[in-house]
Amino acid sequence: MSTSPGANGEEAEASAAALSAYQNYVRTYVEASNKGDYNAKLDKYVAGPALLTVRQDLLIKFQQGLVTKGQPVSAPAVTKADTTQRPFTAEVEDCFDTVAWDVVSKKTGKSVRTTGQATRYVVIAKAELFDDGQWRIREVIAQRERPC
Repeated sequence: MSTSPGANGEEAEASAAALSAYQNYVRTYVEASNKGDYNAKLDKYVAGPALLTVRQDLLIKFQQGLVTKGQPVSAPAVTKADTTQRPFTAEVEDCFDTVAWDVVSKKTGKSVRTTGQATRYVVIAKAELFDDGQWRIREVIAQRERPC
């Protein structure tokens, strides 16, 4: 990371935009998961490997007759921003809390959460600035073994 004033401003701008992309990704993913919408338009905020993973997750839930209900609590912060080379990138770390966001059977409404499953854990997301000027999340790693 550069120490020139312009670069610091650029890094701050990149951090804010990457954080916004992550928050939009979480919001649209939660909405799609709560509706059971595996065809949700997520590509405005998600790309690359993360988009495939999210679509697969939504499709598997749909095929198994599962949806989510409630809302997770998300507390993301940008831990790194690199504006020294293109494409600009950033890393977001989130303490993701799913206590009030549960996977349930669409038919019965009953929880299918596995006993002992982590409900508060660290999520690392990697964001990138694309040629169209839009920041998107390219990679999401849920570190369920790492409580927060």
